[in-house]
Amino acid sequence: MEKEINQNKKKKLTIKAGTKVSKTFLLKKEFLYKETETLILNKVVKRKTLTPEETVQKAQINIASSNIIKLNEQVNKTKEKILTISKISKTLGGKPILKNISLSLNHGQILGLLGPNGAGKSTLFNLIVGKIFPDFGEIKLNNEIINELPIHKRALKGISLLEQHKGLFGNMTAYENLYAILELHIDDKNKIETKIFQLLSYFGLQYLANVKANNMSGGEYKKISTLQRICNKDIKVLLLDEPMAALDPLSISSIKKFILELREMGLSVIITDHNFFAIQDILDNCIIIRDGVVMVEGPPKSIIKDKKAIKYYLGTGFKI
Repeated sequence: MEKEINQNKKKKLTIKAGTKVSKTFLLKKEFLYKETETLILNKVVKRKTLTPEETVQKAQINIASSNIIKLNEQVNKTKEKILTISKISKTLGGKPILKNISLSLNHGQILGLLGPNGAGKSTLFNLIVGKIFPDFGEIKLNNEIINELPIHKRALKGISLLEQHKGLFGNMTAYENLYAILELHIDDKNKIETKIFQLLSYFGLQYLANVKANNMSGGEYKKISTLQRICNKDIKVLLLDEPMAALDPLSISSIKKFILELREMGLSVIITDHNFFAIQDILDNCIIIRDGVVMVEGPPKSIIKDKKAIKYYLGTGFKI
């Protein structure tokens, strides 16, 4: 029995079943790359026992593995805090925006940061990533105080932000947008291309590889933008600023599934949104802030029963 691998329309590569394969094959991926570019994959046919050398060689063919992003070794210890904000206050233009805010994010958790316009959600995100600095209080990442670190050093430590109105280079494809970030910390072109294919394959987004950002749907654009942010090689915490904004119900459902997949990989995520009902079913915990202070904190099932939340956020017409 023979397995045929299409290399392009004119050429084929034939491998006999049962044959030990230790060569490096150059497989064209026309859906992903330009015609002249190639992706290097190593394959060793599975046997009952493998030598240490074969074990090292074999895994690259399994492209959609859960190892595609380097995560903190303790991501599964969900009771441990990865990000802690303690008594943070910030005044901008003479107006107090945040007043003594405290919250924490556990490893592998999705936290909803909710509240009306002007509540201080975006300001808090800017404080976490290092765009601005707190007047008072403390921010810790993995128990390390990062208050004074500039934005690029916090990014190197694993904090990434996807802002609501920012994302991809519109005239570049998904492949090119991801490449632009990965080349900042990976020197080898073949490794970059393999990583791009891993990311797109893992989330079923291969079909967007050669699609320009300007031609993507709203949901597709959000997904590729998010993938670009998690190209941070030491990603630990992902901040998503209103990822559901301006999306239709079907796209919102798709994005929520996508975020849950990120959590399954071990990422810790904070989402801001105006609409509690749009994201409540994917949240592990949520915090509602109003006028710069924490009004309510807890899991979604307790938020929907909280009298303050109903009166000042969910609406007095809300029924459980």
